[in-house]
Amino acid sequence: MRDKGVVVSTKEGMAQVEVHCFIESCHKCSARSLCVGQNQSKGLLMVKNPLQAFPGDEVEIEIPDTKYSRALILLFGSLLIASMFGMGMGYLLSPLLPLSSSGASILGFLSALIIVGIVLSRYFRGKSKAFLYPEIIGIIKKGEGPG
Repeated sequence: MRDKGVVVSTKEGMAQVEVHCFIESCHKCSARSLCVGQNQSKGLLMVKNPLQAFPGDEVEIEIPDTKYSRALILLFGSLLIASMFGMGMGYLLSPLLPLSSSGASILGFLSALIIVGIVLSRYFRGKSKAFLYPEIIGIIKKGEGPG
């Protein structure tokens, strides 16, 4: 999805862009969780700034819908697979543990969720986080800032 906005501030390769929220499109926007003004007529998004836009510049930004969808599928799919695997392993290993089969299944379920949760947390906090940010893809009109 593409949108237009005005750069409010810049810092270290990132820019804060004020976008106008159109009620119909705002509720369907995949970057809604990143937007500061979720229930207002304007919203502030942190975006990657590869074109070195300056405050006051009117810019076109691209919000990576497919990347968000893939990240959500990875997140929830991994948690679902891990929970099923953990329950199965707990059940199969219950004769070796001093627990009932249901107790071992619950232990396996929780253990798998914790392990996958830690792995996913590190994955999304690391380098992978950068690809989820919207990005400035064009400067429509130069503002009054430097450049």
